[in-house]
Amino acid sequence: MRVLPTVLLSLLAIGAVTLSTFLAIDGNLARITGWYRFEPGMPLFAKENTDSLNDVCWMRIQDLHDEIVCAKDEQGTWWIIKPFRDRLSPAVVKSIFSFTANARLVDTLPLNNITRENMREFGVETAPHRITLKKPDANDRLTTVARYTLGSTSPWLADAGDGETLFPTTYLRTNFYGRDKRIHVVSGNILSIFKDGLEALRDPHPIQIEQDLLKSITITRGNDSSPLKLTRISAESSWTIVSPVITEADADNVSKLISNLCNLKAIRVEDAIEVKLSQTPVCTIRLEGDWGGEPRELRIYDTFTQDGDEHKYCHATVNDRPVVFTLQAEPRSNKSGNYTRLVNEICRLPVLPKKAMAQIRMNGMRVAVSEMPTRLEELRSMRFANIDTKDVARFALRATRGNRAVRALLIPGDDESKVEDTWMFATTHTRYEKADPATVSRFLGGLSSIPVEEVVADAAPGSDMTQLLADYGLNSPDYILSVLPRPCMVRATLFGHDLPMVKDRAARTFLLRRFIDPESGRRIWFGCEMGSNSICRLSTKFTRLLSLQPEIWKDKNLLSFPISAVRRLTLGYQQAPLVLNYEYMGETWTGTLKDEDVTPRINPHRASYYLRSLQKLRVYQWLEADDEDALKSLQTPAFSVKLELELTDYSAAESTVIEQDDTAAPGYDTPEDLLAEQGEDAEILRSLATMEHKTKSEVRTLQITPADYDSDRPFFYGRIAETGQLFILTYEDAQSLAGDILDM
Repeated sequence: MRVLPTVLLSLLAIGAVTLSTFLAIDGNLARITGWYRFEPGMPLFAKENTDSLNDVCWMRIQDLHDEIVCAKDEQGTWWIIKPFRDRLSPAVVKSIFSFTANARLVDTLPLNNITRENMREFGVETAPHRITLKKPDANDRLTTVARYTLGSTSPWLADAGDGETLFPTTYLRTNFYGRDKRIHVVSGNILSIFKDGLEALRDPHPIQIEQDLLKSITITRGNDSSPLKLTRISAESSWTIVSPVITEADADNVSKLISNLCNLKAIRVEDAIEVKLSQTPVCTIRLEGDWGGEPRELRIYDTFTQDGDEHKYCHATVNDRPVVFTLQAEPRSNKSGNYTRLVNEICRLPVLPKKAMAQIRMNGMRVAVSEMPTRLEELRSMRFANIDTKDVARFALRATRGNRAVRALLIPGDDESKVEDTWMFATTHTRYEKADPATVSRFLGGLSSIPVEEVVADAAPGSDMTQLLADYGLNSPDYILSVLPRPCMVRATLFGHDLPMVKDRAARTFLLRRFIDPESGRRIWFGCEMGSNSICRLSTKFTRLLSLQPEIWKDKNLLSFPISAVRRLTLGYQQAPLVLNYEYMGETWTGTLKDEDVTPRINPHRASYYLRSLQKLRVYQWLEADDEDALKSLQTPAFSVKLELELTDYSAAESTVIEQDDTAAPGYDTPEDLLAEQGEDAEILRSLATMEHKTKSEVRTLQITPADYDSDRPFFYGRIAETGQLFILTYEDAQSLAGDILDM
């Protein structure tokens, strides 16, 4: 009597164990019932399954002839563990997981004789790709989250729901819900990732790094004992070459190298034991950074060609993957095949944006190893001085032969009061005056951006440069250029007070020497920075900017005066002069011509416009005071413009500035003396606007005459009568001074 209950209980226990086993394996009851109710629009897998995709750590991909098994490590990287270990392409992982999460049922084909007769068309048996995804359960055993078999591309397009966007669809079969043999049509299509077989699912990129974390690049050629090494402190700082020489790196070429390394794509990935390599690589590139793992090392080997293929390839290995990559060694020849012609024709059509067209072209291109800048001459900066022009506070250029020098200093502006920065300059025998901002900008821009023609010599780091300087005459230079950067103002709290800490005030000094090439007769300039290890042949685009003539540096603004200071304007033509008196407060004009009152005839708008034009007038070129041609032409000026001004007297403040700057007078011993700062001269000059000063009367007379020059549109010579300063005006500017102010 007790046997029957025991048997029943045993059967129930066996059923429960079987049920729990299937649940552990598949995570669903449909595996037992053998059927799942699919309806159009339903997701392929339930929400709890797709929510578990982030926990998936095991994946198997199969086709008719091959199989790969993959696992995810603790850092989230997917690795192929069968048939041999290698990194799985992140793009493949993204495609599979995106398809699994977003695939929705479009239709289901019934199981009948017609369906069975056309199985080859669906591809789920003739060209299948089976995918299985698993995650760990509470007992660290793997349980299936998704499993399906991809077939062929179906002819239908799925609507995204917005009435405009359409998606391709795929034939699919899944036994995740039981022994279901039906064929489904689902939205999405990832068959393109399998077009080259399962072996092509390996990551074709040898290098995978976070570029912002990269700190060091070391390039070694063969058994070279002096590798090329570049370093940087942070992602925001610049790259510096520290071996075999110490110099600035070319930012663009270093960025190109890093980008090419990250975009380097293999044509083929093979098991390392199946490829025979030479013992010594041609080039080794080692990348170190703060990514928490070991440095990445790319080893590139000799180039080779394949039978029937004229293109050159090379093998490469990395230290974190036991595989051999086949890379494109040189760019492919630009032959116009059918595909290339088709792409070029499409790109001519105004259908897609230019950016999209560029991406179409780039998708067919690979980075060639020979295109990567890896040599010293490619990666070093070819700028003579790596200087931020906005960071320069002072500079000085002096000739070592003769008592000549030009000094320039920046008077900082004030954003709150909208006062702009102003450059002042002085020569050996002149006081400070306003410099031409365009000339200063060209000089500093040339110093920092015009590339040198050639680096002619390098010294090893720490070696004595004495002999090398002597070889190029830089131990006795023609010019010495000193540049002083602005102070780096870092604030600190000390004893409860917010105090500025000034650092990095050291001047940078450059030595320049000119030679005449005995063969070509061409001028050759050599230069180097004191403390550097390199000597450069300079570009003449920069050396043409070297000048000690004050006329070059002087502000091109002819008359710098405020409108409020104008009291009288006299225009002297061949006839009697026109005298105009100006009242700034009321903006009124009165005038006389041949002792006759012409006030009613004065057009106030023309007069005010003339005054503003005169205020903005710029010379084309300043001339030396003894220019013979100008002096000869100006013996009888064609007309003159005389301004009588009432200006603020700054002589006391100017004498203070000059007095405190006496240490920069001739007789200095070092370049730093030329930039010596005995007091806050910038503060003194900037405070002039707030000081109470007396006024003084000043007269400025412009004498203008056309140059004796055979041309339909001659230029004009000019002179400031009170100072004797000569200049040149363009035809248009000179004609503007002869404008009519009186109404007829």
